[in-house]
Amino acid sequence: MNEDIYKEYLHTPPHLYRLHAIYMVTGGTLNKRNLLDTDSKKEHFFTTLIEWTRKLSWDLEAWAILPNHYHIIARAPESSCSLRSLIQSAHSISAKHLNQQDNTPGRRTWYNYWDTCITYETSYMARLNYVHMNAVKHGLVEHAGDYPYCSYRWFVERADPGFRDRVLSQPIDWLRVMDDF
Repeated sequence: MNEDIYKEYLHTPPHLYRLHAIYMVTGGTLNKRNLLDTDSKKEHFFTTLIEWTRKLSWDLEAWAILPNHYHIIARAPESSCSLRSLIQSAHSISAKHLNQQDNTPGRRTWYNYWDTCITYETSYMARLNYVHMNAVKHGLVEHAGDYPYCSYRWFVERADPGFRDRVLSQPIDWLRVMDDF
């Protein structure tokens, strides 16, 4: 029995749902606006994301939360179809918070999200490195460890040294990631 589910949605990219797969997700704000422009807004989004990954039994492995987009890498539970619920919940809750903070009730904040089902180990490691280094890529910091809203420091402190070194040495220049923010 084939347990992969491929779904196409009106006005959004298609999604492949695979049991226990690892996904990279990128979400962006509408018109690339810097709506996550304060530490408290980024912190709220991160807390919401953590809460929903736990509620839906996803394992969050990497994250980068920037002023107008984010990237996460997460391992799916038995039902990977909950990815849509995870992202919709995080977007909905954070949108309400952002609009309350900015006194803009009803404003549309999130544009969309894109996900990739990662199927190769080298692709997985390169994407982990990409997410850890995203704040550097966008010029927010010179060293990823200086950016508090990414997983770099968490990863460096907790990962097995051999795995950590393999991930952080992976080239990322060949990756095709939705990241023109």
